[in-house]
Amino acid sequence: MKIGIIDSLHNSYVDQPDIEQRVLGGDASVTLYRVRSTDELPPDALECDGLISWHLVPLQAGFLGELKACRGIVRAAVGFDNIDLVAARQAGIAVANVPDYGTEEVADHALSLALSLLRRLPRGHAVVSSGSWDWREVGALPRLNQLHVGLIGCGRIGMAVALRFKAFGCRVSFYDPHQSSGVEKSLGVNRCETLAQLLECADLVSIHAPLDDRTRHLIGKEQLAALQGKYLVNTARGPIIDGAALRDAVADRLLAGLGLDVYEDERQAIPAEFLNRDDVLLSPHVAFYSDAALPELRAKAAQVLREILSQGQHRNVVN
Repeated sequence: MKIGIIDSLHNSYVDQPDIEQRVLGGDASVTLYRVRSTDELPPDALECDGLISWHLVPLQAGFLGELKACRGIVRAAVGFDNIDLVAARQAGIAVANVPDYGTEEVADHALSLALSLLRRLPRGHAVVSSGSWDWREVGALPRLNQLHVGLIGCGRIGMAVALRFKAFGCRVSFYDPHQSSGVEKSLGVNRCETLAQLLECADLVSIHAPLDDRTRHLIGKEQLAALQGKYLVNTARGPIIDGAALRDAVADRLLAGLGLDVYEDERQAIPAEFLNRDDVLLSPHVAFYSDAALPELRAKAAQVLREILSQGQHRNVVN
């Protein structure tokens, strides 16, 4: 079997394909391709029996149609928005994801961003760094057990986040039109029937939805206006928030605090409006990561691909 790993030259995830080679076994030849786009791939990449895809390189219809032998593509992540699922299906290629890695890390990171904003840790650091120990300079701080947290999306990660906030005594609500009835009872949280209802009732909103045509720019100018004086955290996908509307909201100090691990276009420079602000916390798409999570993700992606190629199916197939 010829296996290709398609990673990016920019912010790459794989230095060498040692983990994948070990999982796929001696009958597989694994090649790492680090490119800016599929146009830069050598001709031999089109002969791969299977591919492992990382998120910064889109796999679009034109490329998928040129693959000569490919039977499976595994997106090394929960989300798979960089792959044209319809074109892959038409080409007879199964596409799968890895939905069960890094749940703890993303949930912990969302909570970390939220707590840092709520307790105004960047502002506290700046106060002490300036030579002052006057706690009054930090500003107003909400009490956590009086906070109403709203979650957009209540899948594996959203549930983990809900449980973490509940441990702090927070009231938790979620909006997720795709989640079955009764989840709210199992978790002991409240379900909102509309996004508008969630934005109205929550003091802090954390995003945990996948990116698709329905969620792209789900949070725009109108939704940001509903969050005036509130907190917003996104550890899901950048384009769920309209980038231009978010820049305007930050410039106008509309939000009480903003925590971002993902951005609308992570290949571009971060907007100047987000920089040097103690009400904005930024991290470099690291929520998924820990010393344990990345090797786990790579191994699971290779394992899923091996089963697709050997058995013709896998429960993680999304197309």
